[in-house]
Amino acid sequence: MKTTREILEQNGLNWNVVKEPLFYTGEQINTFGVMGVMQKSTSYYGIVREDTGEVFTTCKEGYTPTQNETIIDTMQEIAGENDLEIIKAIPINEGRKIVIQMQRPDNTFSIGKEHTKQFIYAINGHDGSSSLKFGFMNEVLFCQNQFAWMSNSALSGYRHTESIQDKVKQLPSIINFADQEEKIFDLQQFSMHNATADLINDLVDYLTITDKLAEKMHTRTKNIRNDLESCIVSEVNRIGSTKWGLFNGVTRYTTHQKSSPKREYGKQESILIGSSSKMNEKAFNFLKQN
Repeated sequence: MKTTREILEQNGLNWNVVKEPLFYTGEQINTFGVMGVMQKSTSYYGIVREDTGEVFTTCKEGYTPTQNETIIDTMQEIAGENDLEIIKAIPINEGRKIVIQMQRPDNTFSIGKEHTKQFIYAINGHDGSSSLKFGFMNEVLFCQNQFAWMSNSALSGYRHTESIQDKVKQLPSIINFADQEEKIFDLQQFSMHNATADLINDLVDYLTITDKLAEKMHTRTKNIRNDLESCIVSEVNRIGSTKWGLFNGVTRYTTHQKSSPKREYGKQESILIGSSSKMNEKAFNFLKQN
């Protein structure tokens, strides 16, 4: 197993974030008139990447930065307790978010004739946009379609005003494997249930139309609908007309074709915790209930 130091150095994470005071230009009146004077903020601080000077975000007094080394150390502890191995650590958007990917030795499972790999991941935000979150990311090996679920563990809501070390010690098991095994069972059931043309149409409507009473559909929505339908038809033709074929069509769209909103930095963030993840989860719940 690699050491924390090796993981940090090999993945470009060997740097710290620091909380620095913020200054602003205030006004001061003297005999020469009104002059601009640099003043120190008493309420807000900047979260700064120490090696580059990049300001990630602003925060209040109670915010405590969690260092990359602390996050990796914590993941090493979780990995050791759950027979996991850290295989990758990825900085997103200049390090504003860090994604750590882990796997179990037996991380491959089958859905119908498809082989799928499952990874456990953690995301930590240095930019104030995300608390530390855990989840599961799955990848269909043939087509590399990806879909992720957040863990329901108590640590998923950890915030940077708390001690991560103390939170970890309170939990005998961070990762909810039982919940994921239930989801895998549901997906395997999907492969045994045929899908009708009506179900395909209802799924596309559910994922793309927010107001079914609307007489006109925006051009962008029409394009999304057409692209989504095309992906579903391709996967149904490849796998078969089952609920698994439909779900794989949605993940094909979110993995390979869907564009990410400007607020999301790249495909990986969208699949793990962004709009693609939400669409995949929405499709999964719809197919489970219909």
